[in-house]
Amino acid sequence: MKRSRWYRACSKKAPAEHFWLSLVCFSALVIASFLLFEQQIQDFLIHLNLYQPSSPAQAFNLALLLVALLALDVVLPVPSSMVALLAVAMLGSVGGYLVIFIGLCLGAGLGYALGAGYFRLLSGRLGLHQRSPGQLAYRLGTLSLICLRGVPVLAETSVVAAGMQRYPLRAFLLITTLANAGLALAYTAIGTFLIEQNSLLVTVLASMVLPLAFVAIYSLLKRKPKVDQPLRGRFEVTYDYPVIFTDHLFDPLNPCLHHQLITQHSAPVTVMVFADEQLLHSAPALRDQIDAYFAAHADLQLLAAPIAVPAGELSKTSEVLQQLYSDMLQHGLDRHCYVLALGGGAVLDSVGYACATFHRGIRLIRIPSTVLAQNDAGIGVKNGINAFGQKNLLGAFYPATAVINDFQLLTSLTRRDQIAGLAEAVKVALIKDAAFFEWMEANASALAHFDHAASRYAIRRCAELHLGHITGAGDPFERGNGRPLDYGHWAAHKLESLSHHRLRHGEAVAVGMALDGLYANALGLLSDTETERVMSLLHTLGFNLCPPELSVTDAQGRSPLLLGLEEFRQHLGGQLSIPMLTCIGQSVDLHAIDSAKMQTALQRLAAHSSPALAATEGYAR
Repeated sequence: MKRSRWYRACSKKAPAEHFWLSLVCFSALVIASFLLFEQQIQDFLIHLNLYQPSSPAQAFNLALLLVALLALDVVLPVPSSMVALLAVAMLGSVGGYLVIFIGLCLGAGLGYALGAGYFRLLSGRLGLHQRSPGQLAYRLGTLSLICLRGVPVLAETSVVAAGMQRYPLRAFLLITTLANAGLALAYTAIGTFLIEQNSLLVTVLASMVLPLAFVAIYSLLKRKPKVDQPLRGRFEVTYDYPVIFTDHLFDPLNPCLHHQLITQHSAPVTVMVFADEQLLHSAPALRDQIDAYFAAHADLQLLAAPIAVPAGELSKTSEVLQQLYSDMLQHGLDRHCYVLALGGGAVLDSVGYACATFHRGIRLIRIPSTVLAQNDAGIGVKNGINAFGQKNLLGAFYPATAVINDFQLLTSLTRRDQIAGLAEAVKVALIKDAAFFEWMEANASALAHFDHAASRYAIRRCAELHLGHITGAGDPFERGNGRPLDYGHWAAHKLESLSHHRLRHGEAVAVGMALDGLYANALGLLSDTETERVMSLLHTLGFNLCPPELSVTDAQGRSPLLLGLEEFRQHLGGQLSIPMLTCIGQSVDLHAIDSAKMQTALQRLAAHSSPALAATEGYAR
């Protein structure tokens, strides 16, 4: 189909040129409308004194009304520029300025809240999150946020977009407050001119200068595109994996596992099982239960009997990884097969890494068999093995298809392993949920004896908080430096290494939390009372907070434990970021550690003991 010369000429223009053309047309329409109705509006302004508030109460009520109109401009078709000029005319320069400033700030905050809440949820439900680069909400920079504050319609759209993008709240408040202060001052000056000169058309034209000025500033400051711009691609991948709680998973009458395997997949489904050898030893009937389960489901094919994987950190070696690859290759696994990983966090890490890299991804279902794995390691998206003397040096982010927690698997654990896993529950309570910490204090005795009801609730609540952080914190693949879920872990990783993994991960985390709690106390971040509460709960649960590794020194008298800070910095990518408690339920990231104060905290912890508990390994009973 042929196009006119005018169409072809316009189609070749840049978007900016089209914008200026549309702005000129809009301005002409506004001016024409005011010329047509100037007399009526002028009459209103002449008699404006008739509407002046006659008392402080009336002035206050009018101010509240105008503030509300400006604030609700984000959801209502309110002519904010006219309302702003009216505020100055009715309330004077000072009163008008305050009304405009407060109204604009409240409107910006409301728009951000709507974007971060309702509109973000709505966009996800409707698939609107798949935006093209030309849309406003795709990328909202600081300069755009400032300059758009003075542009009608886009001012409201920009703050909603900022909320949808989870623009940093503190930066948003600072930027919009300063921009609103300047914009309110400009409106006040124009309104004052209107009152003094009584020139409507000139005032309207002056008010139109504001958005033009903001857009012009943005155009001048915006970086000019280079000739050889790189090609840029952007796509989003949605991960959806349920965390399921059940009992007797391999009972043929339990539909949980069968449902996860066949949902959205055509039968038959081929499955391979890797299981923690310690779990197979402590639960000798488990192999037969797994065989019977798959025999009872004709649409499921078990390729081989459950294959044992070394327990604990012994599984996180290159030798075990190569054996996993060999087993997968031998049984002909492809990308459409499922792997069931049964075991503690270390086994889940190792098998998960193998699944992430074999054929670039095999479908994985995690079935944690320890307390620690059910409330922490099994929930996350990280997988890894140890290498070159460093923990989790090699790894991949690879979410499982599903995570299934079978509480019955925990009954075969030793008391030491049952208690060790509760350290992660204490950790997540300390950094995210003060109410959960208080519940743990009230139920410490029941948790220490692994009471069924108390332990079950603690595991579920801990898993809920971990999952909420992974899915809601905006950084599930940890591209940033902030990692609050690693509270107490810099020392824990080093303690595990120093003890040659004699200490369980949870036991080492308990020591690490105690050490960081004492350090936060030394800095004045954590009060004496709350520090003692942390130490008391860990002792009551049964943790030994004084393993011999705390007192080890090298030839220069330095503690090898403190070398874990440098190793953790490298693990984070170069910048140290250590979460520290400010109070129970809240933490802050520190990017530098005072060596002297940390050494003092270490000495305090090494001297800290509970006479009622005999220290054996990492477990006190």
